[in-house]
Amino acid sequence: MPRRASYRIIERPDGRFDIAVTLAGGGTHFREGLASAAEVETDLAPLRDLMTACGAVLVEAEALSHPAE
Repeated sequence: MPRRASYRIIERPDGRFDIAVTLAGGGTHFREGLASAAEVETDLAPLRDLMTACGAVLVEAEALSHPAE
């Protein structure tokens, strides 16, 4: 069975975006302060490629999260 990792895109109050990637083992890694949704997609592309090369699946954990109010 392939391993799985999930990611969440978090929109910050300052308009920037963070990506939180949670691995099957439970560790979470962050990429913070991306300027646009396009930059988020650009950063996710090599991660998807890497996960595929390792035999793992990368899935979105939930739809775009909005900042806490």
